[in-house]
Amino acid sequence: MPLPRPVAALAAVPLLCAALAAPAAADPAPRYAALGDSYAAGVAAGSYDPASGDCHRSGRGYPALWAAAHGAALTDAACSAAGADDVRRDQLPKVAADTTVVTLTVGGNDLGFTSAAVDCLQPLTTDARCERTLDTAAHHLDDDLPGRLDTLYSAVRAAAPAARVVVTGYPRLLQTGTTCLLATESRRQRFNALTDRLDELIRRQSAAHGFAFADVRPVFDGHGTCGGGKEEWINGIVVSHLWESFHPTADGQARGYLPTVAALL
Repeated sequence: MPLPRPVAALAAVPLLCAALAAPAAADPAPRYAALGDSYAAGVAAGSYDPASGDCHRSGRGYPALWAAAHGAALTDAACSAAGADDVRRDQLPKVAADTTVVTLTVGGNDLGFTSAAVDCLQPLTTDARCERTLDTAAHHLDDDLPGRLDTLYSAVRAAAPAARVVVTGYPRLLQTGTTCLLATESRRQRFNALTDRLDELIRRQSAAHGFAFADVRPVFDGHGTCGGGKEEWINGIVVSHLWESFHPTADGQARGYLPTVAALL
């Protein structure tokens, strides 16, 4: 015989309480793939993984820091000197289809940022040489990089169809309005302007593919090299390890890149 409605409601109370008291199922650990160039690898942050060789992956880079903080299973494929095509060819095959989080920093090497740093950010080079190098970089930005990024971003989505993807930009490396032996004010301004153009291209391309864009320029503002006494999160010329020059320090990774990326994840 059916129970009267008030009695049936009372009978359901223990079941409801038991359901509320039952522990919620733990969220699975994120399956995280970190892709990109030396900025993603953590070059200049130190504590390099010996197994990474010339890729110079650091335990102080933003991918390793985020993975440690969130118990993520990390596949760190980032590598110094990588361009967009290198990421697609060499790094993406390491990404599992069930990856839930992907971060990506790439684009600077496609423009020849290393050559630009050598030709512009030291006192022994001429303005003419710097201008030619930056003109070449601007040409690659306009004519080559949009297609490379489009192809790469499509490949990232195909490799990790359900992942949250965060694409980062680059900080302005140089403070302006200060006295600096590395470069003249005009060279620093033009170098930073090229960085801004690169970041805006990355922003547009990533948005077109439904990816989040992590703009690190605001948090790095005031912390570039040539800071005029302020705390610098970007190395100048590192004579002992030239490949660490003009890269974020451990503070730049932990206090610049990490919080900006984490806010989007």
